[in-house]
Amino acid sequence: MKIQTGDIFSIKTNKGYGFIQYVENIEVFGEYVRILAPIKAEKNITQSEIDEMERWNIYFPLKIAHRRKIVDFIGKYELPSNYVAHENVRTEHNIRGEHLGWRIVNRKTLAAEFKKKLDEKDLKLSPHGIFNDTLIIEYLESDWKLENWR
Repeated sequence: MKIQTGDIFSIKTNKGYGFIQYVENIEVFGEYVRILAPIKAEKNITQSEIDEMERWNIYFPLKIAHRRKIVDFIGKYELPSNYVAHENVRTEHNIRGEHLGWRIVNRKTLAAEFKKKLDEKDLKLSPHGIFNDTLIIEYLESDWKLENWR
């Protein structure tokens, strides 16, 4: 199966099904996806639910997860008309367990800038890196949100 922009997949959690929407492929990192807001008892989703603000975006090996039946293909949908994949992402900057601040990373060039404190715009930036299915499930089950990640 060739995955196309907008394709929706479900992932099973203890709370129900979470939904993942494919955005784009970046050669070095792989598939960039949106983790959608709804968690539902059934594997169905509407375009209006897809159009809601996502929980976060992340790199996730979607093709491999689909091949291994970790995620199930739901259908072909459109990306929201107002969706913009942020150029930057963020990660905590810790040394020897001490939180020193944040690294704001350009997700295509990997150029990084250090910030001691995040401003309101930075709080909307998704995590930097590649998540596996276990981490996505854990974050969905704990209702993890970007705005609480300070």
